[in-house]
Amino acid sequence: MKLRSIFQSIRARITLWHLVVLILTLLIYMLFSQMFLWKQLNIELKARLQDDVDAAENFLKRDSDGHLVWSGHHEERQGPERWLEVRSPDGTLLYRNFTQDLFSSLSPEWGAVHKKSFQPFYLRDGRQLLLIREIHQIEGKQVEILAARSLDRIAEEMGHLLLVQILLFPVAVLLALVGGYFVAGRVLSPLKMIIARMQVISADRLSDRLPVDNPGDELGQLSMAFNDLLAKLDRSFEQMKLFTADASHELRTPLAAIRSVGEMALRSPNGGEAGCRETIASMLEEVEKLTNLVNELLTLARTESGIFRPTPKKHDLGDLARDAVALLMVLAEEKNQQLSLEVEQPCQVRLDHRIFRPAIGNILHNAIKYTPAGGKIRVLVGQSMNSCFVEVADSGPGVGPEHQERIFDRFYRVDRGRSRETGGAGLGLAIAKWAVEINGGRIELFSGPGGGSSFRIWLPAAEEVLVTTAPPRLAAGEDRR
Repeated sequence: MKLRSIFQSIRARITLWHLVVLILTLLIYMLFSQMFLWKQLNIELKARLQDDVDAAENFLKRDSDGHLVWSGHHEERQGPERWLEVRSPDGTLLYRNFTQDLFSSLSPEWGAVHKKSFQPFYLRDGRQLLLIREIHQIEGKQVEILAARSLDRIAEEMGHLLLVQILLFPVAVLLALVGGYFVAGRVLSPLKMIIARMQVISADRLSDRLPVDNPGDELGQLSMAFNDLLAKLDRSFEQMKLFTADASHELRTPLAAIRSVGEMALRSPNGGEAGCRETIASMLEEVEKLTNLVNELLTLARTESGIFRPTPKKHDLGDLARDAVALLMVLAEEKNQQLSLEVEQPCQVRLDHRIFRPAIGNILHNAIKYTPAGGKIRVLVGQSMNSCFVEVADSGPGVGPEHQERIFDRFYRVDRGRSRETGGAGLGLAIAKWAVEINGGRIELFSGPGGGSSFRIWLPAAEEVLVTTAPPRLAAGEDRR
């Protein structure tokens, strides 16, 4: 169990892999070095045999009778582990530096086919020789020269090399083990520092960051990735704190109003039936606000959990805008506002109507809420390239540049006091943005210094349309006709 836990360490695994690679490298090196040595020694041995043959040719001379005879001294040509024999084509022995007839088993017809060859030859005692047979023309006569040398020296040299390799092999493995473990420790030491720094980072220290010594290596990239994660967590925690605080505040306001109205009713024993009705109506109004807020909070919670899975179907964007205008027309009429709808060109989109419905409704409701009495609100539906759009423009006070980046944040309101008067909690645009994006679209805000705001929703068209230019932004008071 302890051994298994040791090999769970990255340092141990790196050391082990380093050791395995080195062992394989050493084994391959040993094999190739043996093959190279064997080849070189064979080349040298063949060169010596060729020297023996050339020397033997120089010692063959004609005598006074015209016969080829050996003119060298026997002692000069005889040596250990070296055999030399010279024969005429008819098998007559001209010279031999050994007593026994070792080469009698060789085929006499060889010279008719070959002029020169190297071949292995085994003595009776089991020793192996390398034999060269070569046909020479000496003073007009043909002779066969046989020279042989023992292969024992090659085996001895290769054995010495193998012995040295075997003796050095465990030393190299031990050095590789120690060196690999040390190098792995040095390489992973920054990782231990990173782990130590990460362990002290908690929810109340998300502003801490890991040091990045070398952004170009893997550990530096790991630190930067973790720092990015910390930044995202920090932002998420801050958003969660703000969300909790804002939600608590928004929930507390209608509850406090309900309690206040109830206490006032209890203190007025002579309120009568009319007073009770007024109190109940006021409490129901606050309950409705509370219910709407809870529903919006529930919707946002579901967006974060991924419960919503859109099931897109083909819809006419003009019909969706027409339904939203018809639903909210009564609110515009109460403020004597001019709410109009213009469909430049029918446009089919694929979306989930159940999810998308709050998008146009919340934006249009926002426009009605913040446009002063007697103002104008225009809704335009059209196409551009392979996209459809619906735009809601109002003649209200507009949104300042400092607010535009956060206008879609939860609970964010440009004027908190005015929002509470109109019953808003700052969640409508956040829900609208989510409803648009989950259906594959995007939402844009245009608001200039002259007042008025324009929210444009872009959605992929179900069928591509050939419109080469995007439409200009619709101003609240502009008449497209």
